[in-house]
Amino acid sequence: MNKLAIALLIPAFATALVGCSSGSSEAPIPASVTNRYQGTFQNTPGTQSGSVSLNLSEDTARAVTGNIIFTSDGSNCLRNATVTGTTTGFNFDLTASQAGELFTTTTTITRTELDDAGAEVVTTESITVRESTTGTVGTVNRDLGGGRNSSAVTTSAGVTGNLNMQFNIGNNGATLQGTYVTDGDICSNNTGSGVMSLNRI
Repeated sequence: MNKLAIALLIPAFATALVGCSSGSSEAPIPASVTNRYQGTFQNTPGTQSGSVSLNLSEDTARAVTGNIIFTSDGSNCLRNATVTGTTTGFNFDLTASQAGELFTTTTTITRTELDDAGAEVVTTESITVRESTTGTVGTVNRDLGGGRNSSAVTTSAGVTGNLNMQFNIGNNGATLQGTYVTDGDICSNNTGSGVMSLNRI
């Protein structure tokens, strides 16, 4: 083979190699979670829900810091707090200390009626228990009319524990889907776990 043929083959071979390698793809790089997110939370039994916001900052070592804020539809044992965590790939864990005061309000509704002998008979219609991170200790009585009365007794206790969250990062960092569970005594066993769904804002 002469030198001219070799000179023509080398560029053609190089072009073929480039063509073969151009179809390869690199693994996607997880997006940073340095953003503000807004969404909802719902506990497992469906008794506590509302909106939740996360303001997060991620450093070059993939450590995450920020804060979490809850706006509840009603009863809620979770409290606003600072958060810390670490990102691993498309997932990250967050922890928030929940130490503080927890207010428990027990509301009892009764009905008073007269029996055939004219004596008063008091029957309990309902008893509800509400947990919240804010409140006022004391008793509030209300006359509901028609022989019905409401008595709301609020007590407070110091609690400790953590809110532990696990999220999946989706849509190039635009969405966070996750679950949460509490430890310590900040929530009862049936209220301290659930799901969160947030979008970048």
